[in-house]
Amino acid sequence: MSFAVAIAACNESLEERAEREAREYTERYCPTPVVNNSRTDSVAFEKATKTYTYYCTLTGAYDNQAFISEYGQELDQRLAKTISEDTSIEKLKAAGFRFRFIIHSEKEPSLLLYDKTITADDYLRMP
Repeated sequence: MSFAVAIAACNESLEERAEREAREYTERYCPTPVVNNSRTDSVAFEKATKTYTYYCTLTGAYDNQAFISEYGQELDQRLAKTISEDTSIEKLKAAGFRFRFIIHSEKEPSLLLYDKTITADDYLRMP
C-alpha cells in the first residue's frame, strides 16, 4: 500500500469507508453466484441513515411469495442473528449501523418478495 493510500484511508470516516466498501464489493463480486436459491445483486450504503442495503434475488423453490409468507419471520430472526454474531462488523454495529435486505423474484424481477431493515435493537438483543 502506498503512503498516499494509507493517509487517505486514515482520513476516511466510518461512513465513507462503508460507502466505498459497498461500492467495491458490488463492482468485484456482484451478482454473486446462486447459493441456497439466492444471490446478491448489489450492495449500497446510505450515509444519511447509516444503512447497508443488500439487493438480492431468490431463485428456484424459494422464488415465491408463499415461501416468504411462511418463513419471513424466521428469516428476520436469522438475519438479525447473523449480524449479531458477525465479528467482522463490530465497529459498524457499535456505531448503530442498520442492515436492509431487499429481495426480488428471479422469475418476476419487479416483484418485491421481502424488505426488512435490521436495526441495532434487533441485533443487539440477540442471545
